[in-house]
Amino acid sequence: MDRVNGKIAIVTGGAQGLGEAAVKRLTGEGAIVILTDSNTALGTDTANKYGAGFFHHDVRAEDQWQALMAKVIGEHGRVDILVNNAGIYQSSKIDETTLEDFRRVIDINLVGCFLGCKHGVRAIKHNPDGSGGSIINLSSVSGLRGQIGNAAYGSSKAGVALLTKTVAVENAKGHIRCNSIHPGVMHTPMFDAILDATGDKAAKVKANIMRQTPMGNLGTAQDIADMVVFLASDESQYITGAEMIVDGGASAGLPY
Repeated sequence: MDRVNGKIAIVTGGAQGLGEAAVKRLTGEGAIVILTDSNTALGTDTANKYGAGFFHHDVRAEDQWQALMAKVIGEHGRVDILVNNAGIYQSSKIDETTLEDFRRVIDINLVGCFLGCKHGVRAIKHNPDGSGGSIINLSSVSGLRGQIGNAAYGSSKAGVALLTKTVAVENAKGHIRCNSIHPGVMHTPMFDAILDATGDKAAKVKANIMRQTPMGNLGTAQDIADMVVFLASDESQYITGAEMIVDGGASAGLPY
């Protein structure tokens, strides 16, 4: 317990799913958390549930990042942890993907993460004691391999992975660590929505995913939140630029 006690943490897209789980774990380990989300009603409810602060936030807007950092520093004096979690999923084959859809996914998933890293680094550099901090970017196993229907989503998450490494090497001497987490198929509201879109094929799709996962089950938001806490804590103080894969062994190879 208290692995991040007293640290100031920002979690984007924290209203539900992986973001909510991260908020729950970080507050449970003693962090002061500011949850951001574009959904004000849901974000406020989630923040109240865990005793976190709330900031309405479109991660694509640089002026909102500036306002967020100014607010957090004004109220708490520092930023120790930034979890760039906000993201959306879209699936279609390359010749069926509209430019509008591609740009929207890139803008939220990659540009939003870029802006978070940019302003997160600026904020952490000015922490009064020069102690550095931890930036944690949510990527995906889809950013490490090709996958049917993932022209936009996979490209955005691959960009997050390389952005993470660049931020890590640029800021290592300042003790600002930056790592990416690559979830496999996790049981979250986003996954449920994807399954629903397959209609009467949902059960077959889910069974196929589990068959291709060596551990034989879907991951949970808790699994990702546990990794967030590890990377946010001093336990990972010598880890930066790493790709932390949390997928039940699916990217290691097929179980047959």
